[in-house]
Amino acid sequence: MEKNVDGGALATVKKILAPIDRSGYKEQILAFATSLGKAWGAEITAIHVIDPGRGVPGGRVKEKEQEREEEAKREAEDLLVQSVDPLAQKEGVNIKKEVVEESDSVAKSIIGYAKKNNMDVIVIGTKGMTGVEDFF
Repeated sequence: MEKNVDGGALATVKKILAPIDRSGYKEQILAFATSLGKAWGAEITAIHVIDPGRGVPGGRVKEKEQEREEEAKREAEDLLVQSVDPLAQKEGVNIKKEVVEESDSVAKSIIGYAKKNNMDVIVIGTKGMTGVEDFF
């Protein structure tokens, strides 16, 4: 849908990104992204950023790193399914789900994903497990 932006120019919102973490705010983020998506007829994507190498004792030992990566991806996929699917079904919308591996920071990973996938809007809270200080 086209919306007036500063100076009267029109912007078309086709893609909405909803990054979520394990905080209690994920439901509000997803609900708001869903309401925007329905109003604008936009595609909605929910992502969860992981750092699979974090917490491996003695550095990134190959075997431990692979186990941790698999575990982190499973946990992230479960989080996305449990958070997204009930809302998508209730609202009658399709919400794409994706696990994203952290690059330098969660914030940079979200921004990088948004740029790579041509997202028009990012719906993110001001509170949560990681905060938003890195965005500003």
